[in-house]
Amino acid sequence: MPELGNLVAFFDFKDGRDGLLHFSGMTALSETLSVITRRRFCVQATDNTGKPASTTPARDKNKPTLDRYYKSVYFILHDKFWIGHGLVNSDWPKLEEEFNHIGKPSPKPKGIIDTVPFISSGTKLAQLAVLFGLGEPSVGYYNNCEENYDAIKQCRDAMPILDMEKEKDMGSNIYPMISHLRKFQQPPEKATTKSARGSEPRKSQKLEGKENPPRKSLAESPSSLEERLLVAMKMEGRVTFFDFKKGSNGLLHFGGMEVTSKTLVVITETRFCVQATQINGRPARNTPAWLKNEPTLSESYDFVYYMLHNKTLIGHDLRKSDFPMLEKECKHIGKSPPRPKEIIDTVPFISSGSKLGKLAVLLGLGKPAARLDCRNCQVNYNAIKKCRDAMPILDVEIEQDKESNMHPMISLIKKYQQPPEEETTKRKSPQGKVKDGGVRKSLRLKEASQRLKKKSM
Repeated sequence: MPELGNLVAFFDFKDGRDGLLHFSGMTALSETLSVITRRRFCVQATDNTGKPASTTPARDKNKPTLDRYYKSVYFILHDKFWIGHGLVNSDWPKLEEEFNHIGKPSPKPKGIIDTVPFISSGTKLAQLAVLFGLGEPSVGYYNNCEENYDAIKQCRDAMPILDMEKEKDMGSNIYPMISHLRKFQQPPEKATTKSARGSEPRKSQKLEGKENPPRKSLAESPSSLEERLLVAMKMEGRVTFFDFKKGSNGLLHFGGMEVTSKTLVVITETRFCVQATQINGRPARNTPAWLKNEPTLSESYDFVYYMLHNKTLIGHDLRKSDFPMLEKECKHIGKSPPRPKEIIDTVPFISSGSKLGKLAVLLGLGKPAARLDCRNCQVNYNAIKKCRDAMPILDVEIEQDKESNMHPMISLIKKYQQPPEEETTKRKSPQGKVKDGGVRKSLRLKEASQRLKKKSM
């Protein structure tokens, strides 16, 4: 395989659901993957004459074709190592076809690193890469390139968790994950012979001596999502993922998700922003002028109380940050704060230093969502679900307690919680009095007054 060079190019070029072609590309240093150039756009597909294809929706007829952006695409991709998912069979042929349609020379790669063989290898790191989002199509198609880039960087951080050493090419400084991905690339001759029709049995065909397992009939399971949700609500309990933080815009961001306790099926979900209030219940003075029309917590209090009161709450830093802030706001508006049945905080789990705890951080547990502060709750929810899928990869035993009726990850995080009794005993003196600053000060004043009385006598 040729030398990688100083620059590599990540790119993605696919058909979107809107009928347009979505391109995203970025050049980065091969040693550190620091991004140098980034570009993304949508264009109309073209026919053999270079004119917009007839399949383009009427609302997008004013969109440009690739002819407008071909110089920047050529600059990003030509004579560089390409990295992406499905480049060999999908993205590159489609890009070449569009360049031929507009009559322009297509960019040529120095080499291609396709992540498909790596993901298909079934290694532990490959399974984690899928959880990180490598190769998973996003809602906004031109974000696929950035998601693959982020997933590869997260895989690098996950290498120590799997006790994998850094891998470097001999005589060069290459990013460890790129060196690892290159090992799974096959020469073009081998790739073509394997992909030839009839060379390998299809997965759907019966293997000799083995029968395909019978499929479950649709009558055995609930037919609709509503029916499955009703069954889950009857058989399981409920827990609430909750987040309440001050956002970058000066507002308070609330996010809540009520889910079933064992399968984590979402029952209700809400998020909103409110103004912070003063002791008298009026909006705080430091609220920006352009947000003065936003409501306070009093308008959404009933819903918040219903969602949190007497429920098991799950979230990051709930005990020291989110719940005290919510209690404070409830008191400001003259309402009684909700009292949770139990609080399961993810901070002790992350701070434990376990392999699964380190992986949870990479998956986004406790990480604030950029620009979308009220979605922190959803980020934590998704991270916990992915941690459940990662437990077999990290050889973590899944404890199935039939009596608890709780999701395995919630049961695991619950083990790291400190009992309230231990917290109170740490704060109390042997006599049972709390040794805070005010009590110590009053004791010193009493001792001083007694000494003065003795001197006067």
